[in-house]
Amino acid sequence: MRGVAVRWVVASVGIIVALGAGPGAALFAQGGWEGGHRPADAKSITDQEACQRMKTLLPLAEKTWDRGSHGAKITGAHLTLTGFTLNLDKKPEVVISYAEIKSIEDTRTGLEIYSPEKWWLIFPRADESRPFSVALRRLAEAAHVGRICDCSRDELLTRAELDTFAERTAAWRAMSTKPALSDEVIKKRLLAEDAIEHKNLRAAVNYYDAGVALDPTWAQGWYNAALLSAEQQNYFDAAVQMKHYLILLPDAPDAAAAKDRLLLWEAKAEEARGK
Repeated sequence: MRGVAVRWVVASVGIIVALGAGPGAALFAQGGWEGGHRPADAKSITDQEACQRMKTLLPLAEKTWDRGSHGAKITGAHLTLTGFTLNLDKKPEVVISYAEIKSIEDTRTGLEIYSPEKWWLIFPRADESRPFSVALRRLAEAAHVGRICDCSRDELLTRAELDTFAERTAAWRAMSTKPALSDEVIKKRLLAEDAIEHKNLRAAVNYYDAGVALDPTWAQGWYNAALLSAEQQNYFDAAVQMKHYLILLPDAPDAAAAKDRLLLWEAKAEEARGK
């Protein structure tokens, strides 16, 4: 397409960085636990089934207790890319990261989660608590070996968002000469490139995400975010980001190669969900 100046981040290819590897990484990789009652084998379900259980059972959690035995009613809960958040009545919210979970224990009163603080998660019934613990263990084990399971994603909503994105960017695609990037988007690009130089790929993706939020027609931002997401084994997001790029530049010189990457990432995402 004429008038499009696209500068790709070549430096991102081949960078492999261990992210989120804390003291519990080896523990989960070996399948061990720091004492307590080990829940049923997490390998009995797939990543996709674990995500479905999280979506179904997390909203049923009634209250939580912290290390000091101070209880709080759970007023809301939502899944995030890396874990989940609990909204509490008259207390600060609780953020649980899969990668930071050290152990999970089933008890008579509920579920004990060390992440790294100790939290009790109380469900009305055991047939809600126990399946939840299996799902949570599955996702925690995945995080500790570097596999991201984004349960917050909804594929139907993603397809609808892509359709809307194509409609809203139709006028931009029809332009023979594209508008220049704003200074604010350029700042995000520079911050992303600086993060890559310091091998902080997660931060770099966040900066690219912030850039495309400011200017959704920033094709370079979508493309580079896709490469970096794939390097972190976040194949679902990588595929979605590359789809945005291909919607913006369907006739780009590298469109065929980009489509091949997209198909590979979709296959890897499906494979991860089926493990």
